[in-house]
Amino acid sequence: MMVSLFLLVVIALVVTTAAIRGSWRGARPTSFGSAVPPPDAGAPGTPGPDRGVRHRHGDLAGDLERWRAAGLVTDDQVRAILAVEVPVPRSATRASRSGVIAEAVGYVGAILAVVGLGLIVARYWSDLHTPVRLAGGALVALGLVVAGALVPEDAPARRRLRWSLWLAATAAVGLVTVVAVRAALAAPRPETVVLVTALAVGLASGLLWRGRGRPVQAATTLGALVTALGALSRLVGTPTAMAVGVWLGALALLALGIARRVPARPVAEVVGAISLYVGTVMLLNVSPGAGGLLSVAGSLVLLGVVASPRVHPGRAELALLTATGAVVLAQALAPTLFYFDERAGLATGGLVWLVGASAILLGATMPMRAPRVTQWAGAVATLGGAALVAGQYPSHAPIIGALTAVGLLVLGTRPGGLGESVIGALGLLVNVPWLIVRFFPGEVRAPLVTLITGALFVALALVLNHERVRGRGGSARHGRVRH
Repeated sequence: MMVSLFLLVVIALVVTTAAIRGSWRGARPTSFGSAVPPPDAGAPGTPGPDRGVRHRHGDLAGDLERWRAAGLVTDDQVRAILAVEVPVPRSATRASRSGVIAEAVGYVGAILAVVGLGLIVARYWSDLHTPVRLAGGALVALGLVVAGALVPEDAPARRRLRWSLWLAATAAVGLVTVVAVRAALAAPRPETVVLVTALAVGLASGLLWRGRGRPVQAATTLGALVTALGALSRLVGTPTAMAVGVWLGALALLALGIARRVPARPVAEVVGAISLYVGTVMLLNVSPGAGGLLSVAGSLVLLGVVASPRVHPGRAELALLTATGAVVLAQALAPTLFYFDERAGLATGGLVWLVGASAILLGATMPMRAPRVTQWAGAVATLGGAALVAGQYPSHAPIIGALTAVGLLVLGTRPGGLGESVIGALGLLVNVPWLIVRFFPGEVRAPLVTLITGALFVALALVLNHERVRGRGGSARHGRVRH
């Protein structure tokens, strides 16, 4: 009975997809899913505008396909070129609308089939023998693969439907693999099950992907490889080794994406970014000390790559890498600093102070994409490093902080140093009252703090006014030179 039900589900999927494909018949697929009109469409013998366009651009899609395969153009560039060079006829617009409707119908049918299958499996799964479970899962996976193969990739809606059907097929492959591993091995380790399942899912997704611009299959392939690396690391090592394996796999994907060494580069970078965050959380949970240092170092390296002028990412890629580095740094920095500050406040604060001073120096002397931001971040880090010293030497921290703030004010006297001036003034507003509270006990403390704080605010106002006047003078001088 169960085999018959499995067969009915598979047949329903295939018939539904074949019926949808029948409504798309007559459209000729192209490599990039663009609405390029077929060369033999239109009324015979009539040279209308569409026919002239077809003759002029008949080989454009093929040329672009070869250029994309050679790495001369990207998928986005190909779509932009086709959108400009090849007008979309009204028939293609109507076909695209029918494709969206067919996509929705296909999704509804697939969801109903999956829900029905899930209910059947939940009801009868415990009564099924292992061969029946394997055969049923294999039939479902095969049916979904066939259903996806029947859907052409000549429009975005149809491509998404094919990718979704094949994603469900890889999920079925994963289920079959879990059943097979548990049946073949007596009480297997969870890491073994995860490793074999990830390899099977990665292989199935890779065969369906084959570097043909299918982002869903590319994501499952690369994600499965990172998962397999983490499971393998756990089999041969400790939970820390598993976290390091995921973390290194994520960095490898990001590095290959930045270096343009992997197909589906945006997908690889997105999977790498997600995996890097997951690896960071795992490292912080299993090893707050060394794992925290590793996570902070990785985020700083990623932000350094983003700031380097030698790397030329696109706008979306730049936003992704910057957000990934910032999120990982925000996740790992505070717990790592607190972990080490409890044991060695002077060393921890001194190291943070040196990192901040190095960032100020690099921003002032080295060519980079955002030098001002780098200098401001370094200024904040120097003040934070001075404050961390309080974990071991509470009396020394405000002295170091006040001296650092004065140094930032001095740096702020340079042209364009307003940011360092403001940060230095804020540092004085924090550290000078801290000094007074620390070294001047008694009734004079409150008025002294008030007096010093007011004087510091006046000094900050003078600094800001001086910067504004200097900026006006520079503008006037430039105006005189132009006249």
